Amino acid sequence: MTARARRRYDDKFRANAVIMLEAAGYPNRDGALSQVSQNLGVPATTLHGWASAKHNPVPTDVRTEKKGEIVELLRAEIRAALAEAERARPDASYRDLITGVGIMTDKLQLLSDEPTENVSTRIIIEYDTLDIA
Repeated sequence: MTARARRRYDDKFRANAVIMLEAAGYPNRDGALSQVSQNLGVPATTLHGWASAKHNPVPTDVRTEKKGEIVELLRAEIRAALAEAERARPDASYRDLITGVGIMTDKLQLLSDEPTENVSTRIIIEYDTLDIA
């Protein structure tokens, strides 16, 4: 029986993996961990350890740097997609173009620690007025 070679991951790879998890909605979105795990070929337990900082945590400075790079890439891509929408309309549906922009915006919001949904709760309190005299 041959032992599997243990893979080594550098800080930049781990930072990118953790940011991918965030962009996928982890830990709040079901299936995000397994999806990123499959895409990267990294065991889910390993990814969870990195994301939770329980095992081999990503250095904060590297994570911040990589996150900033990805946020800027997403912003540039959103601008480019909107600029291209005019020319792309004949070949693509408007719905497809806007869906792509929406997905990129959602990922940008997640990585910028901004809400991806707007939830409003209204509480109405009614008081009974009793004439106590």
